[in-house]
Amino acid sequence: MKILAIRLENLASLAGSHELDFTQPPLADAGLFAITGPTGAGKSTLLDALCLALYGNTPRLRGARQDQTRLPDVGDSDVTSFDPRTLLRRGAAGGYAEVDFLGRDGHRYRARWAVRRARDKAEGRLQAAEQSLTNLEDGRLLTAQKREFDRLLPEVLGLSFEQFTRAVLLAQSEFSAFLKADDNDRSDLLERLTGTTEYSAISMAAYRRAKEAKGVVDALQARLADDLPAAPELRTELEHDSETTQQALTHLQRQEESLKALQRWHSDDAHLKAAHVEGLDQQQAADTHWQALAEQRADHQWRRLMAPHRQDLSRQARLPGLIAEAEHARDTTRQALARAQQEAQDATGLHRQAALALEAANEARRKAEPDLNHAREQHHALTQRRRELAELTAECERAREQAARHREQHRQEHEKQQQRLEQQRQWQATLAELMGCHTYQPAARQAIQQAHDRAASRQLALGELQGVWREYHEAERAHRQRETRLAEAHECLEVLTREGQAARQRLEARKSHHDSLSAFIERARAARSDSVVMLREGLQEGEPCPVCGGRDHPWRQHPPATPEAAQLAAQQAEEERELDDARKNCEQALNAHQELQAQYKVVRDTLQQHQNEQPAGQARLQAARRALDTHPLTEELTPVAADERDAWLNLQRQNSSNERHTHQATLERLHRAEAELAPLEESLRQGELALTRLTTEKTNAEARLADLDARRPALQRQHDETAAALRTLLGDYATPEAWQQRLDHTETQARQALDAALSRQHAAERKLQRLTQLLDHQEQQLGTLQQESDQLARSLGEWRQAHPELDDTTLARLLAQPQEEADRYEARLQAADEARQRAAATLAERRTALLRHRRAQGLADDESDEELLGEACEARIARRREALAAEREALEPGLQEAQRRRDDAVHALRDDDRRRARQQAGQAELEAARTEHHRWGRISELIGSADGKAFRRIAQAYNLELLLDHANAHLANLAPRYRLARGGSPLGMLVIDHDMGDEQRSAHSLSGGETFLVSLALALGLASMASGNLVIESLFIDEGFGSLDPQSLALAMDALDGLQAQGRRVGVISHIQEMHERIPVQIKVEPLGNGASRARLVSA
Repeated sequence: MKILAIRLENLASLAGSHELDFTQPPLADAGLFAITGPTGAGKSTLLDALCLALYGNTPRLRGARQDQTRLPDVGDSDVTSFDPRTLLRRGAAGGYAEVDFLGRDGHRYRARWAVRRARDKAEGRLQAAEQSLTNLEDGRLLTAQKREFDRLLPEVLGLSFEQFTRAVLLAQSEFSAFLKADDNDRSDLLERLTGTTEYSAISMAAYRRAKEAKGVVDALQARLADDLPAAPELRTELEHDSETTQQALTHLQRQEESLKALQRWHSDDAHLKAAHVEGLDQQQAADTHWQALAEQRADHQWRRLMAPHRQDLSRQARLPGLIAEAEHARDTTRQALARAQQEAQDATGLHRQAALALEAANEARRKAEPDLNHAREQHHALTQRRRELAELTAECERAREQAARHREQHRQEHEKQQQRLEQQRQWQATLAELMGCHTYQPAARQAIQQAHDRAASRQLALGELQGVWREYHEAERAHRQRETRLAEAHECLEVLTREGQAARQRLEARKSHHDSLSAFIERARAARSDSVVMLREGLQEGEPCPVCGGRDHPWRQHPPATPEAAQLAAQQAEEERELDDARKNCEQALNAHQELQAQYKVVRDTLQQHQNEQPAGQARLQAARRALDTHPLTEELTPVAADERDAWLNLQRQNSSNERHTHQATLERLHRAEAELAPLEESLRQGELALTRLTTEKTNAEARLADLDARRPALQRQHDETAAALRTLLGDYATPEAWQQRLDHTETQARQALDAALSRQHAAERKLQRLTQLLDHQEQQLGTLQQESDQLARSLGEWRQAHPELDDTTLARLLAQPQEEADRYEARLQAADEARQRAAATLAERRTALLRHRRAQGLADDESDEELLGEACEARIARRREALAAEREALEPGLQEAQRRRDDAVHALRDDDRRRARQQAGQAELEAARTEHHRWGRISELIGSADGKAFRRIAQAYNLELLLDHANAHLANLAPRYRLARGGSPLGMLVIDHDMGDEQRSAHSLSGGETFLVSLALALGLASMASGNLVIESLFIDEGFGSLDPQSLALAMDALDGLQAQGRRVGVISHIQEMHERIPVQIKVEPLGNGASRARLVSA
């Protein structure tokens, strides 16, 4: 893997476009280059651009993901503090980062990350970032999708983001801290550097899973214990109760079913009776409605008689009105015809008048034509004079403005020239002040640079001296604390030894007291027991006792007195209390003794740990003392009191820093004065040339303005003469066009009037013809209506004489009735007739159903239909219904009680069934849970812990071994004298010094340069671990040089040259001047002000 080029635009402080092409000289020929510039200028932004283009993120932003702070953007929008889009420069509408690299397959690729704002405006909202990957060999775009990009990039590059940040961007300063950390801090650093946080997570997960599995087993056991089924005897009793209560309930339910059948019959009878009564009511209502429609039935008969003649009768009734309307229309048309004849005569007169007016207008136009042509010629000449006069006036104004502009430009240029002369005098005075006693500028610059370098070297030396002093002070303080802790531990151990001996004596005494008291009480109780009395009575003189074996039996003849029962109970209670007190005293003594043993073990382990730490602490103190004694500035530090040395060192470092900044500011002012004076001289020369040119242009403009002012009066006189002649010709008209328009308007009006009169005459003639034809048609139509009326009177007179009962009123009413109303009456009559027939059929059907229902019950087999529907039968049915309700009411309590008993028995049996099923399923679940707990318990015993240390320590010990192997391979090239090895503690590290007979040294004993070399070897070792078999030809070191003294810095530079000799291109970021002098190819990042910087490639 090899970086070929880096390009970026508008990222952080780097404004505009920048490109670093490692395939072109001088970078192509440089194995070692430096990225230089003051702090905050934007050096690390170049590495941010490298990570952005490849992975869309940077180490600094990814490390800030725990910070949920939101940063304001444009408008009311905001972004998170770790969003990579925040690297877009403020005020920029868009930016990008682009990297060309050589992939693991040997092909060239280009990765690009870009972000822009909405509408490409600086005030627009941030849009989503875009990423693309292109194969430069064939120009093929591989992807422009972020998810696909994240998958393809590690494949072609050969490194993930974490591997890239460890293998290409070397965090050398972290390994400096790694070297000198204790086991706990080294564990945290090793976990962060190698990315092995998953081992802690696995350890905690194993512990958590084992704990969760144990919780599941305990929960299942508790649940099964709280949900036990019934015992076999109780189960048999539950089954017997269920069977007995079910039989009793079945008997009562049969009785209830027979009563319900009778109740259903009574309910059906009531419904059938109600339906029969309803049928009677419906039949009566239908008959009444039919009688009410008698008048409509009569009209229906007349309409049937009138149907053949209905059309003629209706026509005869309408004809008088039609004849009257025809006569009225005829009279109206006659009046309109008279008015039309008068309008035709008027239109003919108007036509003659319009023809005369048009002839007069044509004659006036012919007479005015010569004068009008002459006026047009004069008007054209006047327009030409006016245009010439306006052009001359405008040219005069332009010439006047040009002359004024040249005068103003001449004045401004003269003022600028004076300002340039003043600036030149000021910068020359500043330059003379900065040069001091030096005559030549290079000598002055060299003197100031040397003073700056001396201040910087002293500041570095003071920083190293402060670190050495603090290390010595801390080692001495730690040594005193260890001595104090050792003394305290020895004293505490002696106290605990004495207290332990006393506690052991108290424990033995209380055990002896408890044993003797227990034996005494046992003997007393044995003496009082009934079996002892029986044995005592069976003793024989001279025969041994079956209990103690003695042959002397003093209590056989005179046994001891036996106490009363109450006294015996009190005595036994007192004995129990004494025995319990003795037992408690023994337990308290035992607990005290065990507690003292535990404290003794803790203090003894602590003492052993302090004793183990003592040699390392003494070695650290001696190494710090040697480092302090050998430092070149120790002589200045020695006279200062120990408690004031930190303050003195800070003051001296601040003074050196101030001095260095003062010299740096002087150098910058000198450089600025030189940079400002060179262009000022050229500006002065150009200013003189500009003044000469502006003087000439001003003179020419003033001469041209005078010539134009002299030509204007003659042209104005010609204009005035032409205007006076034109006014005489036009008279009352403003222009020839206005005169021509007036003549055209008069002729047009006359022609329009003639056309309008002709149109009116033609319209009057057409109207007269139309009204004449309309009058003839109306008279013919009137005659036809009168003839039709006479014919209908003759034909309908005979039908009316045949039906004299039909009076004129009824006939008129029936004829006036609309057909829709007649249809409604017909439908109403038909519906009433159908309703009457339906009511009769429904009543007969319901009467038959009621009779059939009552005969089916056997209510009265020998009664007639009328008797079954009578009141006596209704009374019998009511009495039976009341008796049935009483029987059901008496049965209900017993049925409910039997139902309750049956349900209780069934519920108890089913509840026990469910418990048995849950127990069976729970046992299977418990076995599975126990198996799972056993499996996770064994895993947790091996690698599990609540804080993740168990497995993490195992993995870290292996990773540390692997890291040291890789680091030693690089250290053999960088510093063959040393080799790294584990020792002293599980994660301890020692330095093997081959020049000192493979002496094992502490990392704290290394000098600054040696520490840098070892740290660099560790960083390269981690890079080898991260990259695997991938060959990495590009390395970037971003930190670690600022605290090196000149000798250590020389060792570091030799190490970097060694990396370069191995075929790697190494880039270092530093603001150390000594490194700048040793590295000829540099990328200088220079601040431009207002938060902007630029990157510039320089080569010595």
